[in-house]
Amino acid sequence: MKNPLSGLTRRISTKNRLLLGVVTAAALSTGTLMATAPRHDPTAVEEKAWPVSTMMPQVQTLSPQLALYGRVESPHHAHLSAAVEAHVATLHVAEGEQVQAGQLLISLDDADQQLLLAQAEAALMEAQADLDSLARELESDRAVLAHMQELYELTEARATRLRKLAGKNLVATEQLEDTLRDVARQGIELARQQARVDQQPQQQQRVAAAVDRARAERDTRQLAVTRTRITAPFNGRIADLAVAPGDRVERGRVLVEMFDTGALQVRVAIPADSVAQFKAAVAAGRAVNARLDHSEATWPLRQLAAAVARGRSGLDALFEIPAGSDSPELGRAVALRIDLPARDDLVAVPVQSVYDNARIYAVNGERLQAIEVTPAGQRLAIDGSVEILLPAADLPQGKALLASDLPVASDGLRVAVLPGRSEG
Repeated sequence: MKNPLSGLTRRISTKNRLLLGVVTAAALSTGTLMATAPRHDPTAVEEKAWPVSTMMPQVQTLSPQLALYGRVESPHHAHLSAAVEAHVATLHVAEGEQVQAGQLLISLDDADQQLLLAQAEAALMEAQADLDSLARELESDRAVLAHMQELYELTEARATRLRKLAGKNLVATEQLEDTLRDVARQGIELARQQARVDQQPQQQQRVAAAVDRARAERDTRQLAVTRTRITAPFNGRIADLAVAPGDRVERGRVLVEMFDTGALQVRVAIPADSVAQFKAAVAAGRAVNARLDHSEATWPLRQLAAAVARGRSGLDALFEIPAGSDSPELGRAVALRIDLPARDDLVAVPVQSVYDNARIYAVNGERLQAIEVTPAGQRLAIDGSVEILLPAADLPQGKALLASDLPVASDGLRVAVLPGRSEG
């Protein structure tokens, strides 16, 4: 009897053999293709070309500018203090007020000083009276001296006659002796009077010196009275009032501060690498001006400081604020743009073209070429953007410069100049 399963087994085996043959053929084909395919290096990466914009350098006559900060000050900044001890009577001005030279600012109570002045005037009158009395006494002593001299000469002449008569025994000896005693006594009195008169000039000098001292004391007291009125020493502005009415102030205490608005200046610390340019401009008589940011008003350089401040390598420059201009407040810090003398060998490049303030990149074919530069300064372009000024001698001739901001810029970096992005 024929087994039905045997036929089924044969049919399945035939199908498996066919399927196995197909799979085997496909595997052989795939292996052949893989064996003959080109090999790829997994580590090879194509170098990227960074898109950039460039510019061609143009040599121009430009004025370098320095962006610096300065502080407003005045060489005429007065601290007016009390010369006497007194109470503050009246304040005639307020802080920030504009005042004129000689204008009354503060009045101090002068009652104490008026009393001292009265005492000094009385002492002067007394000393003057002593001097006048001494002068009259001198005149009297000289008159007495003249009379005593005359009387002495008469007595001495009488003694001479009596001496002659006594030699002839015509007068008594007692009479001659009495006359001689009178001559001696009158001689002593005459010598004393002469000495008194001789001492009068020294006495006059002493009394005259006392008069001078009394007069000086009187003048001092008068000056003290005038110093109870604090006045402005120059045209200016009140910076600070340090007292109020009723305050008791001692000598030397500051009452008011003011500054001369006609002598304002800005002190600017010049970097050490720019000092030579300033000195050369001053020596050549070329103008150096400063401008406030967003302002066209110019402040000319007045002078360079004579000394370098401790701890600094640069030098201070003093710029004059013209009188009558809208000047900033004393002590204010201001941002300035300083115009240096123009140079005819400068190239202006965008600020993003300069890296680390010391390097730019030229485009040499498809590669960047690093070039070390020393900026001569900067300036504000017409559109308000900042441009760095470079000496033309530092730049390669005929090569475009990198004008776009490229954080990965380095020497030899591959770049691709964008069409239409090259500035002339």
